[in-house]
Amino acid sequence: MSKSNKSRALSVALISPASATEIAEAKKTPDCSTVEGIGDFACMQWSGWFRGEPGGASANTVLKAVRGSESLDLRIVDMPPMSPEIPVPDGNAAARAIAQAAVEAGWGNGKNLNLPSAPPVGPQTTTNNPVCAMVSVDALKEAFGTTTQAQVLPGEGNCRYQFGAPGTPGPDSLMFSIELHEGGAGMLSGPLPPDGQNIEGVGDSAVLVIRSEPGGPKALRPPSDVPVTSMSLMVVRGGNTAIFTAQVLVSPAGPTEEQVKEQFITLVKGIDF
Repeated sequence: MSKSNKSRALSVALISPASATEIAEAKKTPDCSTVEGIGDFACMQWSGWFRGEPGGASANTVLKAVRGSESLDLRIVDMPPMSPEIPVPDGNAAARAIAQAAVEAGWGNGKNLNLPSAPPVGPQTTTNNPVCAMVSVDALKEAFGTTTQAQVLPGEGNCRYQFGAPGTPGPDSLMFSIELHEGGAGMLSGPLPPDGQNIEGVGDSAVLVIRSEPGGPKALRPPSDVPVTSMSLMVVRGGNTAIFTAQVLVSPAGPTEEQVKEQFITLVKGIDF
């Protein structure tokens, strides 16, 4: 079971009954600090931002617990702040929240709840990712007419560019990301997605998918009445595949969806990888 709200996601996984192997695996969770007051065994694990990993990885706060023949995984995942309105993740607060939730769900063992301290918050996102070098800032300015900054999505070889205020329709709302899969040419070997279209003249082959979703409070963007248009262009060149994604709020007073699409394709056509 999972629930997401803006930049935070909560997930709950309960195995009941759990096998002896699953119980043993839960108790051997690497880099996990002991928690007192929950189940027969419990530990807290942090990763991402709290470790100060380069690139501002997601901040993961994970509670692993065992009670009898049951195994529980309760976690909060905070994405790196991509606007001033999103606060820096707090590992201690997240740990208190999920530990208290476990106790209220009946996983307390009668002892006082005692939690370890989260590692200190690390630096914000860096831009020293080779994937970011695939497209220059000047090329992005020429395509979309605005300034940008790069953000790394670590662990996935991704690079994300965010323009201005994502909640404002128009060019300043754009998020542009690059994902490189070396040796992944076979990713486009299957049937064309129902909403996909072949694009000629880009790489060895390319497929464009355009989707739209409401821009309201349940979107992954700041609230807006304007739908979010996401354009993903998957390109094969040689033995590699790159996925370029432009996510924008299309303004009635600005470039149309078709114009954004043409700008997007023209930009990607000039990217070598």
